[in-house]
This record gives sequence, structure tokens and C-alpha cells, in this order.
Amino acid sequence: MQERVYTADDREAWEEALPARISVLGSVGYARIVQRQTGYPARLFTVASDEGRIVYPFFLRPVSNLPFARHYASYWDTITPEYTGPIGLGTVTPELQRAFIEGWRRFCQEQRIVAEFMHLHPSDRYTGLLCADDVRYDRDIVAVDLTLSEKALWQQSLEDQSRYNIRRAQREGVRVFMAQNTADVMECYHIYTKTMKRRRALERYFFSFEYFWSFYEELLEHSFFLMAECSNRVVAMALYLYDDAEMYDFLAGLDKDYQHCRASHAIIYAAIQWGQRHGKRRLILGGGYRPNDGIFQFKASFSPLRLRFSIYRRIHQPALYADLCQAWTEYYGCALPREAEYFPAYRMLPPPDAGQVRELGGQAST
Repeated sequence: MQERVYTADDREAWEEALPARISVLGSVGYARIVQRQTGYPARLFTVASDEGRIVYPFFLRPVSNLPFARHYASYWDTITPEYTGPIGLGTVTPELQRAFIEGWRRFCQEQRIVAEFMHLHPSDRYTGLLCADDVRYDRDIVAVDLTLSEKALWQQSLEDQSRYNIRRAQREGVRVFMAQNTADVMECYHIYTKTMKRRRALERYFFSFEYFWSFYEELLEHSFFLMAECSNRVVAMALYLYDDAEMYDFLAGLDKDYQHCRASHAIIYAAIQWGQRHGKRRLILGGGYRPNDGIFQFKASFSPLRLRFSIYRRIHQPALYADLCQAWTEYYGCALPREAEYFPAYRMLPPPDAGQVRELGGQAST
């Protein structure tokens, strides 16, 4: 068994261990994008045998970036890219599984990992690699079956309202095209930013133009921006990532003044058609901010297919985790909720008013 840990600078080695065609969100290109955006070091932990390997992409977050934990300078927690977790490739034997589990446990001890959080891929990629007690069903997400013929998808997958809105976009003269240059990507950036401001989104949903452009630099062969034009004006955009099997609806924005054009419907349908032409298996549209909210219902109108989205939460150092939660309580002068929706709990901010919780330098468990 060979155990390795790669950084985002080990571009060729990371790509060889986990090619973007296998997992675009686990790729070194995506890792480099997120590392630049967040400052969190990207890593790929691997254990390999002659027959197969297990790979696990993640980011290290310093505990010391919390205002009450400055003295924990050498402690970290981890978070994965979206829809990843550990991935088995080739022949994964029980011996390889045990080597991965033991190697990862030892790594967490040596690197002083306090807690571990994963956004798991909606598949069985992680079976046998994670403690089942720490895997938690989060919610259903929407996916489109791209193996259907275009006729079958139109008749069987799309709801009546979606078909009507796609036809309406056609009547309105909506034109969908791929971004080709810096000016196009800048237009996408502006539309997305205005959309987030209108929705009063959390700070973590706002990105710089450099973040948008980095997809051209790092993932040119595994991503594209779609833009929709109506009345000679760009009114909607979406960023799609893809690997050999799947496409991911990643970012989207819409000029509300042109909502009547149904440009978002036109973009998603164009993405579906692109995926069918290029032999993709499914388009993962994701869910909403809350169960069955308006965003979820919009996505659900394109497909009846639902996937189980799960997360993984594991505490590696219980005593230190409890100390950090206590430090949080003392710093903010209030108790942590018993059933915290964020993990790790010590990355929460106290609710500014009843029933509302904001995050601090971390990621929501949902």
C-alpha cells in the first residue's frame, strides 16, 4: 500500500490520481480555484495498491481564524468540495479499504484535525469507506436523466409548465450561447452578483470576477458559461461543470426585469441538450435553500428524478471540540443550540434575531 498526500501545487500527480474526467469537483483545477478564493489549503489524500486506489479531496480550515480560538494555531477542521467524499477507483479490496481508514485516522491525529465535514456525492462511491453512523441524509436534490432521448425527455421529464416556458422563451426570441471571451464572463459576473444582492444571499455566495475567470484558466475543458440574450441584452447566465458522466448546475443569475422572457428555462434546456449530445449520464440541478422552496420547485419542473444528498460529520478530537464550543459560548455570551444545523458547531454566529443563524468563516451543513 502506498499512501500519499498531494497539494494543489502537485498538479500532475493530483490529476493522475484523480482525473477531472472522473470527478470535476474533486479535480486539482477546482481545488486551485477554491484555494485561491478561500485561502484554505487544498489536499488530496490517497492510498493505492497494485489493483486500485482510494482518493479523498478536501480543504484544511484553520481553527485559529475564529476570534475566540487564536491560540489554536496548529489545529484544523476539514471540508470537502461539493459532491465528493472519498472515491474508490479500480479494484477496491477489503485490505485497501482498511489501509485507507487507518491511514486517514492516523493523518487526522498527526495533523491535529478537530472535525471533518463532507458533502457526499449522491452515489455509493463512499460505501465501506466511512462510518455509517456519521453519514446523515440531508435532503433530496433534482437531477435530469440525460440518457433519455430528446423526445422522451421533452414528453416524460419536463412538466407542462416547463415546456410552456421553454416555448415562451423561443417566442420572445431568447438566444442562448456560450461565453467566448473576457467580456462575456464579465457580463456573467455582473448578472450573478446582482442576483445575489437581490436575494440578500449570505456572504459566501458572493465571488470576485477573478473567481469566475479562473474556471477558464483551470477548468477550460470541464466547464462552460451559458448566456441568454433577449431584446439585444444579456439577461441570464449559468455556469456548468462536467466530467465524463455528469454535469453540475453550479452558479446562475437572472435579470429580474426580463423574467418574462423565461431565459432561465431556455438556459437549462440548452444545457440538457448539450449534455445529451456529449453523452453525459445526468445533469445534477441540486436543491433549494430550504426544502420544497421556490428554487427547488423550479428545478423540479425539469425532472421527476430525485437523488439522496447526504453529508458526513465526524469529530476526531472530542475534548478539543467541546473546548471550542465552550469558548464560543463564553465569547458570545449565549448557549449553542442543542441541535445545531451547522457543523462544526463552533463555526456558528449567534442568531441576530429569533430563528436566524449566520455562519462564521465556515460552511453550512446543508
